[in-house]
Amino acid sequence: MVPSRSTAIAGLGLASLLAFVGVASAQSVPAGSVETASQLSPTIRGAATFIVDLVVGGILVAAAPRYTRNSIANIRDNPGESLVWGLGLGIGGAIVIFILAITVIGLIVAIPAGIALAILGIVGGAVATVLLGSVLGEVATSGELSLALALVVGAFVAAVLSVIPILGGLVMFVVDSLGLGIVGKQLYTSWSS
Repeated sequence: MVPSRSTAIAGLGLASLLAFVGVASAQSVPAGSVETASQLSPTIRGAATFIVDLVVGGILVAAAPRYTRNSIANIRDNPGESLVWGLGLGIGGAIVIFILAITVIGLIVAIPAGIALAILGIVGGAVATVLLGSVLGEVATSGELSLALALVVGAFVAAVLSVIPILGGLVMFVVDSLGLGIVGKQLYTSWSS
């Protein structure tokens, strides 16, 4: 019996992810150095990413399921616009906050702006985690996943990607930019209406 195409794709994807985890876990941490986030054990980094994504995403899914579904649908309808918004907010916002922080008067504006951007980033990251799980779940099963299951799948994949040195960071940057972009765009739209 030949497995279905979606089952074969899901199995191949899972095998690839597990291979990457094995390679990332085999990396050694230099002895006698002060451990920073980039020097933590890949297993600890992956577990921390998984737990944080589950907690923050779980709060978002439980508190605002309609908002989460609408955000995912908006990203799917126009991913390019969401990505541009995310890059503009993430990179542009950080540059503006840095420039404001140079002066004492600007620092008064930069601190709340930095906190607001961080909150947008957290919410956007939670939306991105559910989006990631939703997209991968649909590819693997040819059906729509519940938000809770999409969150678990997304958190697992984000954890795996967090231990892949360059490619994983790049993929998560793009996915998180999509989430930040849609949250920022929706906030701007609600304020300008």
